[in-house]
Amino acid sequence: MSAKATDVHCPRCINPTMLDQTWGGVPLKICMRCGANFFHSGDLGAWEGRSADFPVAAERAARRRPARIMCPSCGGKMEHVEFPLDPPLEIDRCLSCHGLLLDFEEIRRVPQVAAWVSPQRSA
Repeated sequence: MSAKATDVHCPRCINPTMLDQTWGGVPLKICMRCGANFFHSGDLGAWEGRSADFPVAAERAARRRPARIMCPSCGGKMEHVEFPLDPPLEIDRCLSCHGLLLDFEEIRRVPQVAAWVSPQRSA
């Protein structure tokens, strides 16, 4: 794992120093104050060993609403995306660049989304 400071600001706590890191060959930015992690579009899926960040069936089932934060990468508006798990999993995604902002607990739960829409459930 490598890390260096960038000029990207954390939208959750306004920490001015999100760090560039690489986890398992996948680049991301992390806020060392609040633990927010930003993945560019497709990078969370790559880290999880998938071709997309979330399965299409999960995307269709998700509920969306506007977020009050801006994307730390492109400055675009973000949305809350809620997957109807028990309990629900809510992540923030940029409407422009499709980057994802998650905390460690949300990252830990991402595999549940793929399991929830496994072929057995969607058949």
